[in-house]
Amino acid sequence: MVNRRSAIVAGLVIAALYAALAGLSGHLSPLARGPLLDGIGPPQAYRWVHPPADLAAGNQPPSSGVFHIPADAGGSRPEVFVTSDNQVTVVVPKHAFAGKPGQIEVTLKIDPLDPSTLSSPGKHLTIFGNAYRLGATYQPSGEDAALTLPLDVILLYPVTPNLHASVHTLHTSPDGKTWTAQEGSDSLAQQQAEGPMPTLGYVVVAGEPGTPTATPAGGSGGSTSTAIVLIVLAACVGLIGLGLIVRGRGSNSSVSD
Repeated sequence: MVNRRSAIVAGLVIAALYAALAGLSGHLSPLARGPLLDGIGPPQAYRWVHPPADLAAGNQPPSSGVFHIPADAGGSRPEVFVTSDNQVTVVVPKHAFAGKPGQIEVTLKIDPLDPSTLSSPGKHLTIFGNAYRLGATYQPSGEDAALTLPLDVILLYPVTPNLHASVHTLHTSPDGKTWTAQEGSDSLAQQQAEGPMPTLGYVVVAGEPGTPTATPAGGSGGSTSTAIVLIVLAACVGLIGLGLIVRGRGSNSSVSD
């Protein structure tokens, strides 16, 4: 009975500590709100077409990509492509491109672009990282290919000290002028935004830049205070749990004697 109680209490202690640390990471910065099991390490160095001045020295050019999708009369086959710098992933569903007589494949081309050469995706929005253009042609004719089903696109976005957003959204445009925000997912821990691309053209990650919370004079700020409270509560739970375990062992020893 004592061993079972000890195991339960130990489990509660671990859960409380995990919750406290997760709360601490979430209050430190929107960029820190990742699962604790993701590991610790520096983010992947982003490759810019046109880097900020303070990052220009160590910047490497981003990768483009040319990918080949087998096709037959029924349409294109399902494929997954990743650029060599891991900044773009494209999931091509089955029959995303219609079949055409005499055409044996669709060539998908991905090119990185400076987003300043395109129109803004919306008021108050900032583009994070590069823009990318996706185009496709049938082979061997070279005729332009259009989508019949949306692609699923995942873009890596950069994390910089002076620019962040709590939400990053994929925006797509057929012409680089008119943009549509797509429903998808955003992983702050992995620095990736995902969403559908219904038509070929341009795709970016955009978000509304956040403003760091001001720290009150003479204090450490609301976020820090909340984190301290969480840690103190976790410590209290741990001490109570430890006391129950010791008490249970003491009672068991008395019964044995």
